[in-house]
Amino acid sequence: MDDQGGDSVSVWRVSGVARVAGFVIPGVIGVKAVIGWVGWVSSPGMQTARSAGLWTGLAIGFALFFWWAILRVRLQVGPEGIVAVNPWGTHRLGLDEVTSVRLGAWGAEFHHGDGFKTTAYALSELASGTSQEDRFAALLAVVEADSTRSPRDV
Repeated sequence: MDDQGGDSVSVWRVSGVARVAGFVIPGVIGVKAVIGWVGWVSSPGMQTARSAGLWTGLAIGFALFFWWAILRVRLQVGPEGIVAVNPWGTHRLGLDEVTSVRLGAWGAEFHHGDGFKTTAYALSELASGTSQEDRFAALLAVVEADSTRSPRDV
């Protein structure tokens, strides 16, 4: 969790091994692509260009996938409300819309008054390097401090 700026916005991101993998795997493939292009410059040919192009495409594809699935995923809680950026979309909630907060299998679940729920994948077990319960306890503390109506774990 990071506090940003004077507005006291708390941010949780994917951390631990998943975050490292999100940088390392595309980086290694990118290095292979650069080596392929250096090889093509030293001995131009259709085969070396094809191989370098293949590795470049793989590097771009892996970088986009890991950015989409891991690196951009986050949860922000502040006075303006809750913003959950998940792989399939961004959800914005006002603190007054949340009736309860629970810890689910895929992360923190913010239950709405109308029966719907929003899940924040940034607090899932796979997304953290620390205990999911510790991250959830920190989330509850921030939500209770920021809201006039405190959602509680029911």
